Amino acid sequence: MFQRERRFVVLKNKDISKYLGNADIAALDRVCKKINEGRFRDGRSEMDAVVVESDWPEYEPTWKAIERRMDLKEGM
Repeated sequence: MFQRERRFVVLKNKDISKYLGNADIAALDRVCKKINEGRFRDGRSEMDAVVVESDWPEYEPTWKAIERRMDLKEGM
């Protein structure tokens, strides 16, 4: 049975600039670059994702679509 899980850390650019100082933003940028370098070394591309915030009307339908796909996959 499908279980929702937190698989990603998502930071909104607007929140980064609002709540972090320059030193923190620079540190975050270094961490992100290091992760991307590791992904490239492993033959993977930079993370690309669609984010649907929980207060958007598309949020629950998106989860339902993922659940249907995973249930079909498990049934194979």
